[in-house]
Amino acid sequence: MSAVLPALIATLAMQAIVVIASLIVPITMQESAAALGIDPALVGYYTMVMWLGGMASTLFSGGLIRRFGALRVCQATMALAAAGALLTGVANVAAFALAGFLIGMAYGPANPAGSHLLARLSPPHLRGRVFSVKQTSVPAGATIAGLLVPALALAWGWQAAGPAIALLCIAAMAAVQPWRAGLDGDRDAAARPFASHPLASIRQTWKPPALRRTVLASAVFSMGQFCFTAFFVVFIMQRTGFDLAETGSLFSVGFVAGIAARVGWGWVADATSSRAALAVLGFAMAATALVATTVGPGWPWLAVAGLSAAFGATAVGWNGVYLAEVARLAPGGDVGAATGGAMFFTLSGSAFGPALFGATAASFGYGAAFVLMAAATGAAGAWIAFGRDAS
Repeated sequence: MSAVLPALIATLAMQAIVVIASLIVPITMQESAAALGIDPALVGYYTMVMWLGGMASTLFSGGLIRRFGALRVCQATMALAAAGALLTGVANVAAFALAGFLIGMAYGPANPAGSHLLARLSPPHLRGRVFSVKQTSVPAGATIAGLLVPALALAWGWQAAGPAIALLCIAAMAAVQPWRAGLDGDRDAAARPFASHPLASIRQTWKPPALRRTVLASAVFSMGQFCFTAFFVVFIMQRTGFDLAETGSLFSVGFVAGIAARVGWGWVADATSSRAALAVLGFAMAATALVATTVGPGWPWLAVAGLSAAFGATAVGWNGVYLAEVARLAPGGDVGAATGGAMFFTLSGSAFGPALFGATAASFGYGAAFVLMAAATGAAGAWIAFGRDAS
C-alpha cells in the first residue's frame, strides 16, 4: 500500500487544482456577466465549451500516458490549466471561451492518468476505496474554490482570481517533479504519443455490454454533477438573495459532503457492488433535484446548506465508484485507454447537460430545469439497477 501513496497524493492534488481552475468562471459569473453585459445563465455554454475540450483531450490520453508516463501527463495538465486560468481574467467573451477550452483539455487526461497509476499500484481488494479517495480531489478542489475564489474576487475584483490560480498550477507542476522517475517507470519511449485511430478507445469501451451501460449512465450522472457545479451559485443568489460570500460558503458545504460521500460510497461498493451503489446514487440525485425546485426567498441558510450537502453526497459522490468499475471492466486490463474512452462519454454529459439545463432555465425557469435533471438521473439509476446486461 505504501507504493501507491505518492501516486495518490500527486494525482489527487493536481486534479483538485484543475477543478479550482474550472470553477473560476461559474463562481464569479454574476459579477463577470454584469461587466460583459450578458445573461449569467450563459455559464452553461461556457461549461459546454470546457467539456468539449475535455472530450477532445481524453481521446489521446492512452497514447500520451504510454509514451511520457502518467505523472508527466498530469504535469502537462497543470500548464494547460494555468493558461486557461490566466484568460479568465480577460473581460472578453472569446477569451472566456478559450479559457474554458484550455481548462477542459487539462481536465480530460486527469482521470485516465490517475487511473493508470492507481490501478497499477493499488491492491485489487482496496481499489474501490483507493479510487474513491483519489476522486475526493474534485469535491476538495471545489470546496477550496468556493472559499478562495469569492475571497479573491471581493478583495481585488473578479479578474484577480485567474492569475492567482495560475500560480498555484505552476507550483503544483514543480512540486511533484521529484516523484516523476519512480511513478513513470513504466513509460515506453517507443510508444506512439498519438494513436493513429483516436476513436479506438471509444470502440474499446463501447463493445462490452456492461461497460457500455456504465459509461452511458455516467454521462447522465455527469450532467447532474456539473449542473450543480455550474448553476448552484447563480441559482441560490437569484432565488434567495444571499450574497457571493454566503453563497460561496454554501457551495463549499456541498463539496465537503462530497468528500465524505466519495469515500463512503467506495466502502459501500467494496462491500456490495459498484452496480448497486451507482443505482442508488441515481435515485438519490433525482430526489435531491426535485427538492431544489422548492427553493425560495424564505429558505434559511441552514436549509440551503442541507440541500447543498445532499447534492454533494449524490451528484458529486459517484465518480470514484464509477472509475473503479471501469477499471474492473477494462478490456485486456488496459485501464488508461479504457478510462480515456469512458471519460469521453462521461464528459459528453458534462458538456451538453449544463447547456441544456441553462437553456431550459432561461426559457422555463429553474424549476423545470431541475425536473429535467431529476427525470434523467432517476432513469439512469433505474437502467443500472434493472438492466440485464449491467454488472
